[in-house]
Amino acid sequence: MKAMILAAGFGTRLHPLTLSTPKALVPLAGRSLLKITLSRLAAAGFDRIAVNVHHFTDQIRAWLDLHPFPGLQISLSEEKEILGTGGGIKRMISLLGDDEPILVHNVDVLTALPLRSLYRAHVRSSALATLAVQARTTKRYLVFDGRGNLCGRAGSEGGEAELVRVPLGRLRYLAFNGIQVISPALFTGHAEERFSSVDLYLAAARENRVRGWRMDDWYWRDLGKPADLEAAEEEIAAGVIRI
Repeated sequence: MKAMILAAGFGTRLHPLTLSTPKALVPLAGRSLLKITLSRLAAAGFDRIAVNVHHFTDQIRAWLDLHPFPGLQISLSEEKEILGTGGGIKRMISLLGDDEPILVHNVDVLTALPLRSLYRAHVRSSALATLAVQARTTKRYLVFDGRGNLCGRAGSEGGEAELVRVPLGRLRYLAFNGIQVISPALFTGHAEERFSSVDLYLAAARENRVRGWRMDDWYWRDLGKPADLEAAEEEIAAGVIRI
Protein backbone atom coordinates (compact mmCIF):
# COMPACT_ATOMS: atom_id res chain seq x y z
CA MET A 1 0.00 0.00 0.00
CA LYS A 2 1.11 3.53 -0.72
CA ALA A 3 1.27 6.59 1.54
CA MET A 4 2.50 10.16 1.56
CA ILE A 5 3.84 12.26 4.43
CA LEU A 6 3.38 16.02 4.18
CA ALA A 7 6.53 17.49 5.74
CA ALA A 8 7.56 20.41 3.51
CA GLY A 9 6.33 23.28 5.70
CA PHE A 10 8.54 25.71 7.60
CA GLY A 11 7.01 24.82 10.97
CA THR A 12 6.82 28.47 11.97
CA ARG A 13 4.42 27.73 14.83
CA LEU A 14 7.13 25.52 16.34
CA HIS A 15 9.71 28.31 16.62
CA PRO A 16 12.33 28.34 18.05
CA LEU A 17 12.59 24.56 17.57
CA THR A 18 12.43 24.82 13.77
CA LEU A 19 14.86 27.71 13.33
CA SER A 20 17.63 25.19 12.67
CA THR A 21 15.71 21.91 12.34
CA PRO A 22 12.93 20.81 9.96
CA LYS A 23 9.67 20.10 11.76
CA ALA A 24 9.85 16.48 10.59
CA LEU A 25 12.94 15.99 12.77
CA VAL A 26 11.63 17.76 15.87
CA PRO A 27 11.87 15.24 18.73
CA LEU A 28 8.96 13.88 20.75
CA ALA A 29 9.74 11.52 23.63
CA GLY A 30 13.13 10.80 22.09
CA ARG A 31 11.88 10.08 18.55
CA SER A 32 11.54 12.43 15.61
CA LEU A 33 8.06 13.18 14.25
CA LEU A 34 9.14 11.61 10.96
CA LYS A 35 10.21 8.37 12.66
CA ILE A 36 6.93 8.18 14.57
CA THR A 37 4.90 8.65 11.38
CA LEU A 38 6.97 6.23 9.28
CA SER A 39 6.78 3.59 12.01
CA ARG A 40 2.99 3.85 12.25
CA LEU A 41 2.60 3.64 8.49
CA ALA A 42 4.87 0.60 8.32
CA ALA A 43 2.96 -1.11 11.15
CA ALA A 44 -0.28 -0.55 9.22
CA GLY A 45 1.12 -2.23 6.13
CA PHE A 46 2.15 0.75 4.00
CA ASP A 47 5.43 -0.02 2.26
CA ARG A 48 5.81 2.59 -0.51
CA ILE A 49 6.03 6.05 1.02
CA ALA A 50 6.80 9.49 -0.42
CA VAL A 51 7.77 12.44 1.78
CA ASN A 52 7.60 16.00 0.49
CA VAL A 53 10.40 18.27 1.72
CA HIS A 54 11.53 21.87 1.37
CA HIS A 55 12.80 23.31 4.67
CA PHE A 56 16.26 21.90 5.58
CA THR A 57 15.93 19.12 3.01
CA ASP A 58 19.55 18.01 3.44
CA GLN A 59 18.95 17.27 7.12
CA ILE A 60 16.01 15.00 6.31
CA ARG A 61 17.95 13.22 3.57
CA ALA A 62 20.89 12.67 5.93
CA TRP A 63 18.59 11.43 8.69
CA LEU A 64 17.02 8.86 6.35
CA ASP A 65 20.47 7.67 5.31
CA LEU A 66 21.34 7.09 8.98
CA HIS A 67 17.97 5.56 9.92
CA PRO A 68 17.01 2.93 7.34
CA PHE A 69 13.57 1.33 7.48
CA PRO A 70 13.90 -2.25 6.17
CA GLY A 71 10.98 -3.21 3.97
CA LEU A 72 10.01 0.38 3.18
CA GLN A 73 10.62 2.11 -0.14
CA ILE A 74 10.90 5.79 0.79
CA SER A 75 11.12 8.56 -1.82
CA LEU A 76 11.73 12.25 -1.20
CA SER A 77 9.78 14.81 -3.21
CA GLU A 78 11.84 17.98 -3.02
CA GLU A 79 9.92 21.20 -3.61
CA LYS A 80 12.00 24.18 -4.75
CA GLU A 81 8.99 26.34 -3.93
CA ILE A 82 6.33 25.34 -1.41
CA LEU A 83 3.48 23.74 -3.38
CA GLY A 84 0.85 23.61 -0.61
CA THR A 85 -1.04 20.45 0.28
CA GLY A 86 -2.60 20.07 -3.17
CA GLY A 87 0.50 20.74 -5.24
CA GLY A 88 2.60 18.63 -2.90
CA ILE A 89 0.28 15.65 -3.27
CA LYS A 90 0.11 16.08 -7.04
CA ARG A 91 3.91 16.00 -7.28
CA MET A 92 4.19 12.89 -5.12
CA ILE A 93 1.65 11.03 -7.25
CA SER A 94 4.24 11.18 -10.04
CA LEU A 95 6.64 9.31 -7.73
CA LEU A 96 4.20 6.69 -6.43
CA GLY A 97 2.02 6.15 -9.50
CA ASP A 98 -1.70 6.55 -9.96
CA ASP A 99 -2.80 2.91 -9.97
CA GLU A 100 -4.28 2.72 -6.44
CA PRO A 101 -5.49 4.93 -3.56
CA ILE A 102 -2.88 6.67 -1.41
CA LEU A 103 -3.04 7.56 2.28
CA VAL A 104 -1.81 11.09 3.09
CA HIS A 105 -0.60 11.92 6.62
CA ASN A 106 0.64 15.24 8.05
CA VAL A 107 3.98 14.76 9.81
CA ASP A 108 2.95 17.01 12.73
CA VAL A 109 -0.07 14.91 13.74
CA LEU A 110 0.00 12.28 16.50
CA THR A 111 -2.84 9.78 16.53
CA ALA A 112 -3.95 6.26 17.37
CA LEU A 113 -6.25 6.20 14.34
CA PRO A 114 -6.28 2.74 12.68
CA LEU A 115 -4.82 3.79 9.37
CA ARG A 116 -5.56 0.51 7.60
CA SER A 117 -9.26 0.82 8.56
CA LEU A 118 -9.44 4.31 7.09
CA TYR A 119 -7.76 3.06 3.92
CA ARG A 120 -10.14 0.11 3.56
CA ALA A 121 -13.18 2.33 4.12
CA HIS A 122 -12.05 4.47 1.21
CA VAL A 123 -11.44 1.47 -1.05
CA ARG A 124 -14.94 0.14 -0.33
CA SER A 125 -16.55 3.47 -1.23
CA SER A 126 -16.97 5.35 -4.49
CA ALA A 127 -15.36 8.46 -3.00
CA LEU A 128 -12.43 10.29 -4.57
CA ALA A 129 -11.25 11.34 -1.10
CA THR A 130 -12.01 10.14 2.43
CA LEU A 131 -11.11 12.60 5.18
CA ALA A 132 -10.45 11.75 8.83
CA VAL A 133 -12.61 14.21 10.79
CA GLN A 134 -13.56 14.85 14.38
CA ALA A 135 -16.06 16.83 16.44
CA ARG A 136 -13.73 19.38 18.05
CA THR A 137 -13.19 23.11 18.12
CA THR A 138 -11.30 24.58 15.17
CA LYS A 139 -11.01 27.85 13.27
CA ARG A 140 -11.99 26.23 9.97
CA TYR A 141 -14.79 23.67 9.81
CA LEU A 142 -15.70 21.32 7.03
CA VAL A 143 -19.43 20.81 6.69
CA PHE A 144 -20.92 17.37 6.03
CA ASP A 145 -24.49 16.31 5.40
CA GLY A 146 -26.50 13.59 7.09
CA ARG A 147 -24.98 10.90 4.88
CA GLY A 148 -21.41 11.85 5.77
CA ASN A 149 -20.61 13.54 2.47
CA LEU A 150 -18.71 16.82 2.30
CA CYS A 151 -20.92 19.71 1.20
CA GLY A 152 -19.14 22.91 2.29
CA ARG A 153 -17.08 24.75 4.87
CA ALA A 154 -17.58 27.31 7.62
CA GLY A 155 -15.60 29.59 9.89
CA SER A 156 -17.56 28.79 13.06
CA GLU A 157 -19.57 25.87 14.36
CA GLY A 158 -23.23 26.38 13.60
CA GLY A 159 -22.43 29.57 11.69
CA GLU A 160 -23.34 30.31 8.11
CA ALA A 161 -21.85 27.64 5.89
CA GLU A 162 -20.42 28.11 2.41
CA LEU A 163 -22.15 25.20 0.70
CA VAL A 164 -21.12 23.78 -2.67
CA ARG A 165 -24.30 21.72 -3.12
CA VAL A 166 -27.67 21.05 -1.52
CA PRO A 167 -27.10 18.85 1.58
CA LEU A 168 -29.07 15.74 2.44
CA GLY A 169 -30.16 15.81 6.09
CA ARG A 170 -28.77 17.71 9.04
CA LEU A 171 -25.47 19.58 8.68
CA ARG A 172 -22.50 18.50 10.78
CA TYR A 173 -19.58 20.85 11.42
CA LEU A 174 -16.40 18.81 11.81
CA ALA A 175 -12.66 19.44 11.98
CA PHE A 176 -10.30 17.90 9.44
CA ASN A 177 -7.48 16.03 11.20
CA GLY A 178 -4.76 16.10 8.54
CA ILE A 179 -5.11 12.47 7.47
CA GLN A 180 -6.90 11.37 4.31
CA VAL A 181 -7.02 8.75 1.58
CA ILE A 182 -7.16 10.00 -1.98
CA SER A 183 -7.77 8.41 -5.34
CA PRO A 184 -5.12 9.84 -7.70
CA ALA A 185 -7.79 10.42 -10.37
CA LEU A 186 -8.96 13.38 -8.28
CA PHE A 187 -5.72 15.20 -9.16
CA THR A 188 -5.77 14.43 -12.89
CA GLY A 189 -5.45 17.60 -14.95
CA HIS A 190 -3.92 19.67 -12.15
CA ALA A 191 -0.44 21.09 -12.57
CA GLU A 192 2.35 20.74 -10.00
CA GLU A 193 1.77 24.22 -8.66
CA ARG A 194 0.74 25.69 -5.33
CA PHE A 195 -2.86 24.97 -4.36
CA SER A 196 -4.85 23.64 -1.41
CA SER A 197 -6.13 20.07 -1.37
CA VAL A 198 -9.20 21.26 0.57
CA ASP A 199 -10.20 23.50 -2.34
CA LEU A 200 -9.98 20.46 -4.60
CA TYR A 201 -12.07 18.40 -2.19
CA LEU A 202 -14.76 21.07 -2.11
CA ALA A 203 -14.88 21.04 -5.90
CA ALA A 204 -15.28 17.25 -5.91
CA ALA A 205 -17.94 17.54 -3.19
CA ARG A 206 -20.28 19.10 -5.75
CA GLU A 207 -20.61 15.59 -7.17
CA ASN A 208 -20.85 13.84 -3.77
CA ARG A 209 -17.38 12.29 -4.16
CA VAL A 210 -15.79 13.26 -0.81
CA ARG A 211 -16.65 11.52 2.46
CA GLY A 212 -15.86 12.10 6.10
CA TRP A 213 -14.57 9.29 8.33
CA ARG A 214 -15.39 10.01 11.96
CA MET A 215 -12.57 9.35 14.42
CA ASP A 216 -14.09 10.87 17.56
CA ASP A 217 -13.16 7.84 19.68
CA TRP A 218 -9.50 7.80 18.66
CA TYR A 219 -6.64 9.80 20.15
CA TRP A 220 -5.51 12.72 18.01
CA ARG A 221 -3.28 15.72 18.67
CA ASP A 222 -1.89 18.47 16.47
CA LEU A 223 1.81 19.02 17.19
CA GLY A 224 2.05 22.46 15.65
CA LYS A 225 3.24 24.35 18.75
CA PRO A 226 5.80 23.71 21.52
CA ALA A 227 2.96 23.53 24.05
CA ASP A 228 1.38 20.73 22.01
CA LEU A 229 4.63 18.77 22.14
CA GLU A 230 4.78 19.21 25.92
CA ALA A 231 1.20 17.99 26.29
CA ALA A 232 1.91 14.99 24.07
CA GLU A 233 5.02 14.16 26.10
CA GLU A 234 2.86 14.03 29.24
CA GLU A 235 0.26 11.84 27.54
CA ILE A 236 2.93 9.45 26.28
CA ALA A 237 4.44 9.20 29.79
CA ALA A 238 0.97 8.53 31.22
CA GLY A 239 0.30 5.80 28.68
CA VAL A 240 -2.52 7.65 26.96
CA ILE A 241 -0.82 7.16 23.57
CA ARG A 242 1.99 4.84 22.53
CA ILE A 243 4.63 5.72 19.94
